[in-house]
This record gives sequence, C-alpha cells and structure tokens, in this order.
Amino acid sequence: MIEIAGGIVIAVLFLALLPLIIRGAVWAVGIGLILLVVIGVGLFLFAFARSREGLGVLLAFAGVFLVWLHYEIKARREIAAEKAAKQD
Repeated sequence: MIEIAGGIVIAVLFLALLPLIIRGAVWAVGIGLILLVVIGVGLFLFAFARSREGLGVLLAFAGVFLVWLHYEIKARREIAAEKAAKQD
C-alpha cells in the first residue's frame, strides 16, 4: 500500500514540475545550439584564416552576412512599425 501511495506522490510531483522540466530542457537545447554555432564559427575562422586567399573568402562571407543582416533588421523594423500602426 505504501508503494502505491509513493508512486502516486511521485507521479503528481512529476506532473506538477513538468512545465519546469520542459523549460529546463528547452533552455539546455538552446545553450547547446549556441555552443554549436560558436564552435562552428571558430572552426570556420581557423580553417579560412590560414592563408591570404582563405582570409579573402572569409572577409567576403562576412561582408555578405553583414549586408544581409542590415536588410533583415530593417525589414523586421518595418514589419513591427506596420503592426504597431494597425493596432492604433
């Protein structure tokens, strides 16, 4: 009888803490993805920056990325402004 009650208590505690468990798992996956990106960028830099040609390719990629990032941020700001105008 005590084993059944203990199992029920554990099950209720698990269900009560399930949102926190899921939030922690999502947080851990997010940190893992950030670490994966940082390691990938580090390997990318190490691989391309070993020669002048590689450094040129690296700088070209960085330039294209920065131009894309500029227009992406601009587009998101315009979308946010349109949504704010629609709400008013």
